[in-house]
Amino acid sequence: MQFSKKFRFLAASVLALQLTVPTLAGAEENKIDEVPPSWVQHVDYVALGDSLAHGMNEVGAIGLGYTDFIAQSLQKEGLITSYNKGFAYSGYTTKNVLNDLQADVEKAVTGFGYKNEQANLRASIKDAEFVTLTVGANDLLPLLEEATATGINMETILKASTEAMANYANILTEIKKLNPQVEIYVMGYYNSFPYYENKLQSQFKMLLGVMNNSIKLTAEKAGAIFVPTADIVAKNVKGYLPNPENIHLSEAGYQAVANEAFLPIIKKSKLWDISSAINVIQEGLSTAHVKWTAATDDVGVVKYKVYVNDQLLETVVAEETAITLKDLAENTAYTVIVKAVDAAGNESVQNPSATFTTGGTPKFTDTENHWALPYIQKAATTGIMKGYADGTFKPELDVTRVQATAILVRSLGLTTTETAPFTDISNYDAKTQAEIAAAYAAGLVKGTEGEFNPSQPVTRAQLALMINRAYELKTQQAYVVKGEVPFTDIATYNEETKRAIAMLYEFGIVAGNGGKFSPADSTKRSHAAKMLVNFSELVPK
Repeated sequence: MQFSKKFRFLAASVLALQLTVPTLAGAEENKIDEVPPSWVQHVDYVALGDSLAHGMNEVGAIGLGYTDFIAQSLQKEGLITSYNKGFAYSGYTTKNVLNDLQADVEKAVTGFGYKNEQANLRASIKDAEFVTLTVGANDLLPLLEEATATGINMETILKASTEAMANYANILTEIKKLNPQVEIYVMGYYNSFPYYENKLQSQFKMLLGVMNNSIKLTAEKAGAIFVPTADIVAKNVKGYLPNPENIHLSEAGYQAVANEAFLPIIKKSKLWDISSAINVIQEGLSTAHVKWTAATDDVGVVKYKVYVNDQLLETVVAEETAITLKDLAENTAYTVIVKAVDAAGNESVQNPSATFTTGGTPKFTDTENHWALPYIQKAATTGIMKGYADGTFKPELDVTRVQATAILVRSLGLTTTETAPFTDISNYDAKTQAEIAAAYAAGLVKGTEGEFNPSQPVTRAQLALMINRAYELKTQQAYVVKGEVPFTDIATYNEETKRAIAMLYEFGIVAGNGGKFSPADSTKRSHAAKMLVNFSELVPK
């Protein structure tokens, strides 16, 4: 096929699947748009094989076969671009199918989505995403029919089946050479002679089991998928094989084979996976940002419907592919589903969905009556700080320099490919060393005489410096002190440190105690929570 998939998708929307004669692009220009939008990759389907793939029914006429019903179902869901059963032919043996592949036959298209009346087999295989194959019955039928009169000659049947399996293997190999990624679904045999006398039934059933097992092994060895049908047909012989003189299925039988055997397996394919089409990013306890990729349609998507827990929340125009959910309840599961709608009102059938659970306000066993409880909860909720595995926060525990560094680096999303020059961090894991290196590269920490002193408690002055440097990094400008600072114990510190403490005071991040800042004191986790939460609300996002 010398034409693009885009064209074939457009053509597919205006061609009547029900017709089993060659159908050309433009044949029904005024046909109503019935193709729904989709997020699924649109695929090309080629059916190969004998009269079962061709669609011969119980009275010997060509009608709708199982391949047609597969295509109809997938087309209704907007999943396929083209379909052609023109290479399937009544009476075909495995040798016929193999010869067609090797000869690269050109035949009339019977299906939809093709620009031309004729198509070459090898090009069609190369373009296909999946192929169904039904062949082999005609290799053995003459022998089985003979057996009804003379008895089953196992030696003759074994020879014929061995040749058929060899051809089967070569067919599958040839297809995979042309298209290594194509998915091949191989139909298993059903009992074609359910009306024959009982003394033959046991032999037929034994032979059926052997043949199906051989086909299954041959298919799986080649990377194809075996589709059993015997049990489905056997459960309604009179309905599915109504003519004792004809081995072919009725239309109801073909529908059963398509709907109960093939489609449940085909639809498990990764071709239909749309899980990556939607993404949810949670913000805090009550907000979530939902984004989705645009759906495709033969004419065009006009709007999206967003459902939350099965209730329509909002309808947005096609140009919008994101929505923000606000005022969500804490500790609640939400499922978001997005449906695409085209101008004809067709809604997408398979829709991207995402489920998430909002967080709740964390509760620690040792902070219930603590003065810093609101800050501790906010720090834990936003991920600035975490509690311990035993359910405590340990608010009066000192924060070390490496802990303070890690908190700021993660909050700011800092990274670097450089290494830090400190000689005392080699015993830390690679992630921690990388965080220290990122803080150093960004100018948040400097160390002393080549050492970082990671395990030492971070003093209140040191944390003030780190926060001030983080602020100036984000704003790209030095903080300008606006007035006098009331702390009497910071006079001996350098100008950068005094400016950092002044910034925290003027922003209301710290207040001191009794006119003192206590710059040399270690920073408790409770104080760090207050300082970092207040800072996070000021720093530009």
